[in-house]
Amino acid sequence: MKIGIIAIVVISTALVGCIPKIEVAAPKEPITINMNVKVDHEITIKADPDVERLINQRQAERTPSKMQAPK
Repeated sequence: MKIGIIAIVVISTALVGCIPKIEVAAPKEPITINMNVKVDHEITIKADPDVERLINQRQAERTPSKMQAPK
């Protein structure tokens, strides 16, 4: 009986010593992310011929005749 109790105490003591320690700590230096990114884009707008004509007509009305582009 004493051997059983001693064995339990020894085994429990050994198991307590084997508990892993987990530690979460913030780094001392800030985290930096260096991203070299080049973004190119092209926007294309299509309009109906009637709308294009109207835009060109209104632009011609607002632009002095000396500055108008040749058609």
